[in-house]
Amino acid sequence: MKKTTLLLLALLLFTTAIHAKYINAVLYMEDGTIKKGLAERVESTDSKVKFKINEEAEKEKISAKEIKKIEYTDSDNIKYTAEKLYATTANLLTGKFSRSSKKKWFYIIYDKNAKIGYITEQGSNRPNAGGTSRVITYGSTSYFFGKKNSEELVFGYAKSAGSNLAIGTDSLIRKMAKEAFADCPKIIDAVEKTDFKVKSVIDELQSIFEKNKCK
Repeated sequence: MKKTTLLLLALLLFTTAIHAKYINAVLYMEDGTIKKGLAERVESTDSKVKFKINEEAEKEKISAKEIKKIEYTDSDNIKYTAEKLYATTANLLTGKFSRSSKKKWFYIIYDKNAKIGYITEQGSNRPNAGGTSRVITYGSTSYFFGKKNSEELVFGYAKSAGSNLAIGTDSLIRKMAKEAFADCPKIIDAVEKTDFKVKSVIDELQSIFEKNKCK
């Protein structure tokens, strides 16, 4: 669990790095081929991936539809995987589930017996309409989880960079677990019995997935 926490911290630092920086990357294409070279970090809704074979080569923009996942390696030789998956959320008012119309880029922090990934939204600092003050919105990180081989992850909870509050750490995680693991009562039961703490949700989920393996 400590390893996962350290990886999460490294990934969060990684996702706040300058966007226009090429780093070592391996692109796993949908047709089964592999491209090795340098690529920019992807944002969740990017439809193109900027890639070049080496520092001297011209950059090319590859359609995200052609890429299944990207494995980055930073200067400290730490690997980060971005994978393209659907995101399923639940309406807080109606409780109805909704899956994204297009796949999003998730950064994966656990991929063993199940999968945990996250999406980071950047905040902003801009003038208001009248130009008399500034409107500040804080960034947030949303965590999703699901079956290892599924094409979708379900929303678990979100944390704002402007506070220590988390949205949906108990009841929502339990609701989403029933959606993601409908055919795995062992995981659903374990989630039901877990008292999630804001600072240890990832570790709690990982522990559940390690102890309750489902096909």
